[in-house]
Amino acid sequence: MAPLQPVYEDFSTCCTDFVEGIEYLRDRAIPQAVERFQLAYQSVGRNDIYHSKYASYCGLARVLSGDKSGLDLCRSVARSEIHDGDVFLNLARAEWFHKNRKNTVVALKKGLQIDNRHPGLRLMREQLGIRQRCPLPFLPRSHKLNQALGKLMRNGYQAGTDSTDI
Repeated sequence: MAPLQPVYEDFSTCCTDFVEGIEYLRDRAIPQAVERFQLAYQSVGRNDIYHSKYASYCGLARVLSGDKSGLDLCRSVARSEIHDGDVFLNLARAEWFHKNRKNTVVALKKGLQIDNRHPGLRLMREQLGIRQRCPLPFLPRSHKLNQALGKLMRNGYQAGTDSTDI
């Protein structure tokens, strides 16, 4: 799993320190990335639209540098985030780095609730192989009815549609 790839590429409205931090992160120059992300994070107030994004990247870079406080920063930022899927992706990456699969899955699910189309969250979920909920959760996953309904749902079947409508 490649934990260092940024998901978005539009840096036109981000500060210079953040953009440089992304470049250092791509190059795996972690100490320099931590420094730049820290500067970006400190340059904005709590009400700035980029506060959470900058903080989450700062936390992820700290985690990758071996600083455990980075995970706390990622968790703290995610608790109050309601818009930015990148924050949850960075939390999931940080949890994965600390080998906490359960918290990784939780972060991905919360991120996808906020932004279901987020490419990074979707890719990481796919790479982890997270299962979808059973169609009938009161039956075991191995039950034939759950398996049949699951196949229909994965293939895009919609209730009430006739095959002649297609």
